[in-house]
Amino acid sequence: MGESKCFLSMHKLLETAISDYQMINPGDHILVGLSGGKDSSMLLRLLARKKVQTTNDYRISAVFVKMGFPKDDEISEYLRGFTENLGVKFFEITKSLEKIMAAEKKQACYLCSRTRRLSLFDLSDEIGANVIAFGHHRDDFVQTFMMNLFFNGTLEAMKPVNPFFGGKYRIIRPMLYIKESSVIAEAHNTGLKIFDSGCPFGKVSERAFIRSLLEEIYKHDNTAKNNIFKALYNQKPDFLLKEPSKDIF
Repeated sequence: MGESKCFLSMHKLLETAISDYQMINPGDHILVGLSGGKDSSMLLRLLARKKVQTTNDYRISAVFVKMGFPKDDEISEYLRGFTENLGVKFFEITKSLEKIMAAEKKQACYLCSRTRRLSLFDLSDEIGANVIAFGHHRDDFVQTFMMNLFFNGTLEAMKPVNPFFGGKYRIIRPMLYIKESSVIAEAHNTGLKIFDSGCPFGKVSERAFIRSLLEEIYKHDNTAKNNIFKALYNQKPDFLLKEPSKDIF
């Protein structure tokens, strides 16, 4: 697989994020969580290239968690071939979201996300991985920021590096600076096969609503996408409010 100008540009942005947040240290074993979507597959390809300025001394493994969706077997088979062609060891975990939802009366998206993450921690423990990498890109950070603003009343996005269990593991998001449009372009140019998860809740989630809302904003002003992302590191606390002394709601 050749390295296009778009791919090399994304890799440079990946390097910058890794350096800015000290995401990868010598000797790390990174477990990449694959979904069958373009983002996590692109992340695996970027990390498998290595040639990262901070260190090339790290190992990579990849995993796909089957949650009982119709396309799980097809996705897993494709990802196994894709992963092994990159020289990366592939793992598969099987869970049942339907059974989990029957046992716990909580939101499906929350249960699915929690189950996947716990599965990745368990596998990391088995194979000796200490870093879990997710393919969240710049647009995901913007969407999460807006979701928290509208639905949680907080000014926060995702952490580029997030330690767990006293630092035993850390979650990293090396595609922090990469635009989704770049991922789409490279996936198209290289013929990367992209799968819909088959999740029945995906098209009616809060994230899907925010994504559609942001698209309308971008149509009105195409600089808004960059401006919202800049706001994540261009804070001006003196122009925000302090917490009210009494309940005002």
